[in-house]
Amino acid sequence: MTTQFSGVLPVIPTPFSQENEVDLESLKSVVQYATDSHANALVYPGVASEDIQLSAQERLQCLTVVTETAAGQTPIIAGVNSNEPETMVEMAALMRQHGADGIMAMAVPSMVEKGYKYWFQAISDATDGLPIILQNLFSPRGADLSADQMIELAKDVEAIRYVKEEGIPSGPKVSAVFKNAGDYLDGIIGGGGARYVFEELERGAIATMPAIELLELHVALLESYLAGERDKTLRLYQQSLAILLMQAPYRMRLTKLILKHRGIIKTDVVRESLPELDEYSKKLILEMYQQLDLTNVSSGIADNCMALNHA
Repeated sequence: MTTQFSGVLPVIPTPFSQENEVDLESLKSVVQYATDSHANALVYPGVASEDIQLSAQERLQCLTVVTETAAGQTPIIAGVNSNEPETMVEMAALMRQHGADGIMAMAVPSMVEKGYKYWFQAISDATDGLPIILQNLFSPRGADLSADQMIELAKDVEAIRYVKEEGIPSGPKVSAVFKNAGDYLDGIIGGGGARYVFEELERGAIATMPAIELLELHVALLESYLAGERDKTLRLYQQSLAILLMQAPYRMRLTKLILKHRGIIKTDVVRESLPELDEYSKKLILEMYQQLDLTNVSSGIADNCMALNHA
């Protein structure tokens, strides 16, 4: 049965110990926090999971923890990103075996020789047709497909049911896909860390796939949008932007700083090569975060986010 992916679909980060080993207990804690906060599906691994910094064994070990912890509560979207499409196909088959409900696969430049259709059909075949989210990122890591290319690919590969647009600006492509996709897609998902989520929703997106540090706020934002409370949605969006502006260069460092501050993970160690946060920046980020007061901002959208299915 195809799972409907709409609403807030956070990317689960990979916690590491001080020795730079995967911290599975902290990973369980993050997953439980996400399910308790009414995430509509969990994404693991994604870019915000430091996916290309993980070995194949670590990916599968962590995915098993994610699926077992979330079992019966929240669907799992498994990312299979790699610079090598052969690896993506192999990983997709393993992800299905380890309990994934859907697959997220990025169109990458190395797919060009044999063609995007060839590789995405291979991913579909390897997973017995699990729904695929086509992730579209700018170069050099991604292929930066046009709206027409994404729609054509969805026509050719039945399992591609969603597009996650990561481009900056994302709005024009979201509008173009929404206008022209017809029945070939079930929906468009916003990327870019939810920095453009309000515009993406207005242009027809049915979901957002952010990092996890503002999960309660993003759940409340989607809830208010579904309720037709546009002014409230815009206010919540504006409240998120100061943190997301800081998150843009520091990415997982900021996410893990906040999760550690909340006691959800034990360390803020990252493997990705990113700018360091100095003590002033850490203090400022936590000050801004505390002013958001997210403890009571959301009542959850798990039961009603299906209304977002514009397409």
